Amino acid sequence: MNDNTKKFVNISIWLTAILLLVRFFISWTDVKNMCETGHIFSLCYNFFGFIGEAISAAAIIMAVFNKWAWKWRWLRWMHDMPVLAKNYNGTFTSDHDGKDRLGKIIIDQTFLTVAVQLKTGESSSRSLAASFIEVQGVRCLIYTYQNDPRAEIQDQSPIHYGTAMLDASNPMILEGNYFTGRRSKGSMKFEAVK
Repeated sequence: MNDNTKKFVNISIWLTAILLLVRFFISWTDVKNMCETGHIFSLCYNFFGFIGEAISAAAIIMAVFNKWAWKWRWLRWMHDMPVLAKNYNGTFTSDHDGKDRLGKIIIDQTFLTVAVQLKTGESSSRSLAASFIEVQGVRCLIYTYQNDPRAEIQDQSPIHYGTAMLDASNPMILEGNYFTGRRSKGSMKFEAVK
């Protein structure tokens, strides 16, 4: 279980507990009357109903949090996840020929997932797996991808797999290195489109 999942589970548990307490306070008079009159069965029935209500409400709130709310500035105190869900333009250079190539990175992100797509004039790649790691105090986005070159250049550039690691400490600039299964490597630098 990665750090984001642990944080998500912790937030979910605390939210459920808080909602359960709020539900008890709303019905405190009824709960007190059931205790005083000895209606233990009714008290237990209501207790399990309160738990169900708290879990349902927490599930809805956490679904909204996972998709959108985690990006809201006033909720970022709860986590240290960089918000990279945007488009980036930039260049990458391969050691294969030393040429700079233009590209566009598109990042789709929720609190629990991140997907990276790189488009160039010659090919496009999509992440197969992606996550955030911390390397010597620097937050990095690391992902493994499949690159699909355009059909007319697949003879000299076949479909291949690779891995990229980008410094994500500044969400406006992504910079790092990549290597491929073709034993090539290179560097990348992309800036957010404003």
